[in-house]
Amino acid sequence: MLSKDQTLGKYQILDRLGSGGFGAVYLALDTWVNRKVALKVPHQQQDEIVDLLKEPRIMAGLKHPNIVELITVERKNGIFFMVLEYVEGESLDRMIRRERTLAPTRALEMGLDICSAIAFAHGHQILHRDLRPANILVNRDGLAKVTDFGTSRVLEMQHVPFAPTRIGSPPYMAPEHFRGRAVFQSDLWSLGITLYEMLTGTVPFYDADPLKIAQAFTSQQILAPHLRNPIVPKAFSEVVMKALAVNLGERYLSAQAFLEALRRLKDSVARETRPLGTAVLSSSTSGPHPTLRAATQARLCRFCYRQLPRMAMVCPNCGEKN
Repeated sequence: MLSKDQTLGKYQILDRLGSGGFGAVYLALDTWVNRKVALKVPHQQQDEIVDLLKEPRIMAGLKHPNIVELITVERKNGIFFMVLEYVEGESLDRMIRRERTLAPTRALEMGLDICSAIAFAHGHQILHRDLRPANILVNRDGLAKVTDFGTSRVLEMQHVPFAPTRIGSPPYMAPEHFRGRAVFQSDLWSLGITLYEMLTGTVPFYDADPLKIAQAFTSQQILAPHLRNPIVPKAFSEVVMKALAVNLGERYLSAQAFLEALRRLKDSVARETRPLGTAVLSSSTSGPHPTLRAATQARLCRFCYRQLPRMAMVCPNCGEKN
């Protein structure tokens, strides 16, 4: 475990950001260029170098605005670590815990970011296998970035068309993943569960025993998001439920197909979730990650999309600074 102000080469440890089953993540300062970075330090330092390099080698080929960037890999003072882009913001799971549910328009923007990242990874034959809110970081501008490719697997479809191990987080694992046959569509299930949690504040099934979760997914019907949260448009709910089809043939066949379905929702979700008395939202967009804009002069909160009082800097509805 690293301590504050400890140095690894040119990196000065500033704080501990978190820890998981495979490693700990620290906020550090690159003293040469005066830039904050994140250092991921694996717990199993005694592993062979080829094993330690699995995750960074996967991440090295994934340059995408919605994927946390790998900067380099180093070994200093006998400690192997990855140097990653530092995303100033918070994890999606922390955001959900604080806000309980996200407005459908906001959840959709997050879903578009995440699905775009997964479509890119799948295009490079990378199966994430542990997609969940804890592994999604949201920066100060509201942009979602996928991280933690420690459990990822390169699927060589002509040789091994599925990942045979059951590594993952049970509430977000697809039924076939529990059987040790995770495929690209398994990531789409995980994204479906993540969207479900953003919209309802909960996952469909949870139990301390992973076997009971696996049984529930195949024996019980998932309650659609719009039945748990009435402000969720039915069309959005249907898209999420298609991603949660137990039968792979009924699920989206690719991340690109899922992404296109989410894009088609954009205008309809903005219309259906508009609170009474607020300005109509414009469908015009600009840039790779557009935000919804008011068609009139009325200012809308960029987080919950409710109308802001004139000159207000903090939204009285959601409490976020605008």
